[in-house]
Amino acid sequence: MEINKIILCLVALVTSLLFKACIEDGDYTVPQGLGGEENLKLKGILDSIQNNQLELKSIKDLKGLYILGKPPVKIVSNIVVKGYVISSDAKGNYFREFFMQDAPENPTAGIRIAINLTNSYNKFNVGRVLYIRLKDLYLGEVNSGDGVLTIGGKVSATDAMEIESVALNQMNNHFFRSEETAVIVPKEVSLAGINASDIGTFICVKELVFPLGLEGKSFVDPKEDFDTQRKIQSCQTLGYADLLLETSSFASFGNKALPMGGGIINAVVSKDYNGHFLVLVLNTSDDVKMTNERCTTRSESDFPLTLLAEYFETASGEISITDWINYREAGTKSWRSYSDTYSQSKAARMGSKNSGDAYTSTWLLTKGVDLESTAEEFLSFETSNSFANGSTLKVLISTDWEGTAAAVSSATWHVLPAKIVSNGEGYKNWVHSTFINLSDYAGTAFIAFKYTGSGNVYFDGTYELDNITIIAK
Repeated sequence: MEINKIILCLVALVTSLLFKACIEDGDYTVPQGLGGEENLKLKGILDSIQNNQLELKSIKDLKGLYILGKPPVKIVSNIVVKGYVISSDAKGNYFREFFMQDAPENPTAGIRIAINLTNSYNKFNVGRVLYIRLKDLYLGEVNSGDGVLTIGGKVSATDAMEIESVALNQMNNHFFRSEETAVIVPKEVSLAGINASDIGTFICVKELVFPLGLEGKSFVDPKEDFDTQRKIQSCQTLGYADLLLETSSFASFGNKALPMGGGIINAVVSKDYNGHFLVLVLNTSDDVKMTNERCTTRSESDFPLTLLAEYFETASGEISITDWINYREAGTKSWRSYSDTYSQSKAARMGSKNSGDAYTSTWLLTKGVDLESTAEEFLSFETSNSFANGSTLKVLISTDWEGTAAAVSSATWHVLPAKIVSNGEGYKNWVHSTFINLSDYAGTAFIAFKYTGSGNVYFDGTYELDNITIIAK
């Protein structure tokens, strides 16, 4: 009997040791009720914020502390950022990183956190409210120039322009979980309208299909060692908008066949490794719901009327077109004509490089277009760039503008969901805007191309614009 007891004790001891060996150091189970020590630490942080000993800064304001293209920023002030975790590495599609955004629904900004922890979903589950005390952490890019702003633990030892992950032994002093886990509601967006401001947020895109040429393909190309990008398309009334879905070769669903029906995708907006283009990244293949019929679209031949057409072929110097306005709201630079060597045609160009201006805001406004006598109208154009460098280009529409430069600022302008060339796009390439449906607007409409930048080298990029048309039926 005594021998049996000894044997049972030994078995229990060995089992215990084996069990502990299969668990990473630390308690990384999904916290339903956090431990007393962790709760006390969070309470101390919240009390310090309440007493103005720590400053609670929004993700959007935090991101404003870093200038793209400059070295990482070390946070030296007593600031805290709050976020809601929106990504999960449970299926292997993220590696030593997670994203958080500033609200559980309708977020305005998101950010990536690089952390030296695998299976981080056990500690930072989707919806978990997290406070990060930022003093002595860094803000920058993991891969210099990729355009994905990240919180990290130190500057890279091999590249002073990059940051490395937050170390495990830094976490206890900087990361503070709340007991709250919120329901994350994906923000509904159009595929064509996704832009850099959406990076780090959880979105939903409807009316999606994978191109028929991908039938029989899986999420991951077996010839790829790291990431695979698959084109996804959204049907518009006229034509398609497209973007790329990126999947890691280590994702557990990588060999799963792409669905050929139509439906929706819920995903985190990010960029590819080099930062050349925007991508969507899944938490799980369950976030791809394409069991409906494939959507259909019409062709340009269905819209034979041309309400506006400008190709800039007769322009020279500063753009001056009858009934158009080239308006400098701020700064000294105007839209100008230039000849594109690669496309062998003329186009319009705007950039604030070498302007010396603290702020640039320049509008190129079309003549009025009558939308009353046609049933459906679609705007399209093409853009290219010579390093966007923090500058922005937006396309807007107004139906109450009086048509004068003095009235631009007092008119009501709506941003249209057009696809604009990204900073990482090759300078030889022209990007189609997709066809933007104007059917929700009535009366006389004016289209505006608004450039914003400055003489600062980090915000002085150049955009090119060509082939502006509005077609109708």
